[in-house]
Amino acid sequence: MLHFIELIIAFSIIIVIVPQTPTENIVLRKILETGFFTNYSKAKDFLIRITWFLIFLFLILLISLNLKFI
Repeated sequence: MLHFIELIIAFSIIIVIVPQTPTENIVLRKILETGFFTNYSKAKDFLIRITWFLIFLFLILLISLNLKFI
């Protein structure tokens, strides 16, 4: 079950990170269009935090699932 969750997190990371290019950030534009955020900087902060959260969650799951006790 945890491997399935790890797979979902990996796909989420890909979906969040890949469209973020230096010239255009499609994910940030879509987040702004939802109307949940009042300005650009709050939406950008949210996107940065969710990106790093997903990366660290994936790494923690990867390490914990592959840790072998002797």
